[in-house]
Amino acid sequence: MTRSALSAAILAALPLIADAGEITIKRDTWGVPHVYAETTHDLFYGYGYSVAQDRLYQMEIAKRSTQGRMAEVLGADYIDYDKKIRTNYDPTSIQRQIDALSTDDRAILDGYAAGMNAWIEQVQAKPNSLLPKQFHDNGFQPEAWTAFDVAMIFVGSMGNRFGDYNTEIENQQLLDALIQEHGETEGWAIFNQLNPLNDPSAPTTVPKGDWTGTFDKRHVELAARPPVSRKTEQDIARLAIDQDGGVMNLSLADAQRYNARQFHDFGLTGVAGYPQTSNMIVVGKKKAKGANSILLNGPQFGWFNPAYTYSIGLHGAGFDLVGNTPFAYPGILFGNNPEIAWGSTWGAGDVVDIYRETLNPNNPEEYLFEGRYRPMEVRTETIQVKGADPVSFKVYKTVHGLLISRDDAQQIAYAKKRAWQGREIETLMAWTHQGKASNHQDWLQYAARSAFNINFYYADQQGNIGYAFTGKYPERKPGHDNRLPASGEGDQEWLGIKPFARNPQVYNPSSGYIANWNNKPADDFIAPDMFWYSWSEADRVDTMKAIMDAKDRFTADDVKQMMEDVSYADVNARYFIPFLDEATRHLKADDARRQAVQLLLDWDMTSHDRDRDGQYDEAATTLFQAWLPEMLAETFKDDIPGRFFNWYASAGYPSPQSPLRSSVNVQPGTKALLQALRGKDAGVEQTYDFLNGRSANELVLASLERALKQVKAKHGDNPDNWKLPVVPMRFFTNNFLGMPQAGDDEVRDTHIAMNRGTENNLVIFNGKRVETHEVVAPGQSGFIAPDGTPSPHYEDQLKLFEDFGYKQTWLSPKEVDANTQSVTHLNTEQ
Repeated sequence: MTRSALSAAILAALPLIADAGEITIKRDTWGVPHVYAETTHDLFYGYGYSVAQDRLYQMEIAKRSTQGRMAEVLGADYIDYDKKIRTNYDPTSIQRQIDALSTDDRAILDGYAAGMNAWIEQVQAKPNSLLPKQFHDNGFQPEAWTAFDVAMIFVGSMGNRFGDYNTEIENQQLLDALIQEHGETEGWAIFNQLNPLNDPSAPTTVPKGDWTGTFDKRHVELAARPPVSRKTEQDIARLAIDQDGGVMNLSLADAQRYNARQFHDFGLTGVAGYPQTSNMIVVGKKKAKGANSILLNGPQFGWFNPAYTYSIGLHGAGFDLVGNTPFAYPGILFGNNPEIAWGSTWGAGDVVDIYRETLNPNNPEEYLFEGRYRPMEVRTETIQVKGADPVSFKVYKTVHGLLISRDDAQQIAYAKKRAWQGREIETLMAWTHQGKASNHQDWLQYAARSAFNINFYYADQQGNIGYAFTGKYPERKPGHDNRLPASGEGDQEWLGIKPFARNPQVYNPSSGYIANWNNKPADDFIAPDMFWYSWSEADRVDTMKAIMDAKDRFTADDVKQMMEDVSYADVNARYFIPFLDEATRHLKADDARRQAVQLLLDWDMTSHDRDRDGQYDEAATTLFQAWLPEMLAETFKDDIPGRFFNWYASAGYPSPQSPLRSSVNVQPGTKALLQALRGKDAGVEQTYDFLNGRSANELVLASLERALKQVKAKHGDNPDNWKLPVVPMRFFTNNFLGMPQAGDDEVRDTHIAMNRGTENNLVIFNGKRVETHEVVAPGQSGFIAPDGTPSPHYEDQLKLFEDFGYKQTWLSPKEVDANTQSVTHLNTEQ
């Protein structure tokens, strides 16, 4: 059967809807809604209606979080938060983009909002039974939705969070401190080794040789050139934290105070204070067994209650898909239709630059650009505050973008230029229409329209697989070091936006599979500017690649097992146990240091609690987690001055006192440590000697001795007793920006933390049919009735998640009908 004939057969099998305005919602045994409608407006009306039933309070908080409107309902404690959010986006630009949409695309947003409002009307008529308990607890009502609100959920989370990471100011502070401590030459050398522009030894998503786009070779060759001009660390440190405009760009003038807070308080924390996100495996026909292609996605947003993602089936108006997506975006980010599957992970491409503006000493609302002072754009924002007077403040914008901080006394300010600015809604629509694609060429056209720095993945019925690193990337001038703030006076302006053809991408790679854990997309691709995220030889994706390269063929069950195995793997051990072995190999077998290393050599580098006694089974876990921080201190503490050492001191392991909030990753100090130990064999040239003339063996032994002393003091001499308490996996009740989306009593824990997806979804194509599975914990619904009774689907996937299980999802009309538990009929024309 041809593709067109197959599509016609599928559409013919969909439930017939007699007239526009009629909507059918079928919920399956796990509470997942399948929406059937004839028109775009009605399809998304049913979507919005379903979301409101399941997640009304969560979505209300998400709406207010992304627009800076929390103080309206929760009081004065949220004024500073609202200021930061409002200074981080331009509402006029968003509305202008919405107004420019085609009629059909506008119907997506309008229909969704109308569906939300339809359910809210029913809630308001029966608040004692339908209004979620959290509204009662906090004393406010849900507000009617608009197309703008629907769009801002996407913009405020995917754009203003994942597309907005930037630490150029912090990098400048570090560089200045290093130069002050070590002098210009050595300061730059240390900076380039800690935060390299490129590490050619870093593992890539596109197999080496499969893509020759030479995306940024000229930029990579920048090496260690000083910036055109630079303010001192002291000048930058004066920038006030409370004037910082972007949650993701808080000044780190006091790193110890703010570095953890900027992520932790806003729900963005990885185990060392930095967000870490998402893995993916796609297996094509060349390597799949018992299937043509297999896709297993594990997006790691963190773990929340209600769940971060929302499951949905959409059938009609050109859509026929099932999947799940963050905060119920109109675009289904992880899903499939009968012919293709798609997914994504965060891509660390640099789409944002900070520009240092020179202010007019006679008028701080003017800045120097191309030889003359120009007025900033200014808008006044007013925050309504529950129980208090409104608060007004000004938001400033230059030709580069929104001001994120300023120091009028020093006559400097910093503005943020985003390559995706003005393309947010186009990106949302590309992600939404991606679900209509039926082949790789169609899918790639939608990927090309995505302005955000995201890894996109593809698989189809025929066994083809694909990858594209999406985003709009600036063509910077030679000499513009993307790691540091640029001159805002007009001499370091972008030359344009690179064409999508220069973005890393591959179709049916030579490896037969695609593996990604936010690693480097391809060779000759510059590193991101975040000091907490560099691409290096040490990369957790190696835990996946090692398994995938060990076998010729993989079944779907093999792929699931691979994902489970890496969820318990130590992401650091494989790189350093060989150095520990080398350092102790000359010792006698009964030497305590050699015996300790033998423990590591016998370890499979995973940590479990199979007997569920509340302690990790492996003594090696305890030893290695004690040694790595000691080794980091031994190597870097005397070289990285003061507070900046904290950025490179963490080994990244969670603890019961600090449960896993996001995912475990190789930390920036650990990456630099491996390069330092490799010396002349390192991927990044080691012109500064972090070992201070000592041998690697000497440092390894010294740190091992301290680690052993520490372990024995706490656990005794017998390795059988070297057991660490298990770290739980906690489902927090804040959302992605740290705002409370549930009651304090709604926190949930699983027994043991797993380094895996917020959700996992598995798609299997065999050439004729598609089989899909997912787990979206705690459950589909976040609804708790006013009397405290939760929905039956409130946490019914929690145990499934803990046991690494999956539930099946349904796509065809026959499958949906066979698993339908309830049916709702709506009519938008009544």
